[in-house]
Amino acid sequence: MRLTAKLKRDMEKWSKEEYPREACGLIVNIKGKPHLVPCENKSKDDNQFVISPEEYAKVEDEHEIIGVFHSHVNETSRASEVDRVSCNASNLPWVILSIYENPENGKVEVHDFNVIEPDGFIPPLVGRSFHHGTLDCYGLIRDFYQRELGIGIPDFEREDGWWDKEDSGELYLENFEKAGFVKIGEDEELKFGDVILMQYRSDKTNHGGVYLGDQPLKSQPELHPLTGVLLHHAMPRLSERVLYAGYWKDITRMVVRHKDLL
Repeated sequence: MRLTAKLKRDMEKWSKEEYPREACGLIVNIKGKPHLVPCENKSKDDNQFVISPEEYAKVEDEHEIIGVFHSHVNETSRASEVDRVSCNASNLPWVILSIYENPENGKVEVHDFNVIEPDGFIPPLVGRSFHHGTLDCYGLIRDFYQRELGIGIPDFEREDGWWDKEDSGELYLENFEKAGFVKIGEDEELKFGDVILMQYRSDKTNHGGVYLGDQPLKSQPELHPLTGVLLHHAMPRLSERVLYAGYWKDITRMVVRHKDLL
């Protein structure tokens, strides 16, 4: 990705206008030169960004998209885990601009730029950071099934905070059959790969994890063995293995098993 002087100026201007929210946009090719198309940040979190599918499609209809841009507010331009995952998913270069408020004069200033390219980065199953919609509990389940069992399960669009909205439905309960799972009986013995659906600080079934039992992870063989464990990713913690007992059993609402494991 070639950062022209004009492109940098446009990124700086847009980032300052959006501060203290993360600015975001798409970089397009116009007559062989990169240009910034500023986009609305639809995220509810000032330190994250979301470009709506509708806006992305509109820009894509009009121009060739050659990159994605966003700012990091009051932090370095170093790419986060979710930046790297999303960059790979987009199959486009990403430009990250670091912007700070100078404590001495109160002015918002640009620190530096960072360009990352798709590099095949895959976050670990244990120890990944949380980012709803990508690196969250369902994202962990999908990655586990693909990486450990070679089974692909579909993704579902999920709005941040859906579990707090009365009219948002039940993401897990409404879609587990579509993802290839069936409910198992309460008296059945748990097996490696069973998905445990839970109510985590919510009235809805908003959390899921994978039962590992005493089996190791092929993708992280260096981890010490444990017995009777659940692999899960609760907000805002790192993904982890925990003993499936006590609190986690108490909030369990259902256990489902993939049809390929029956």
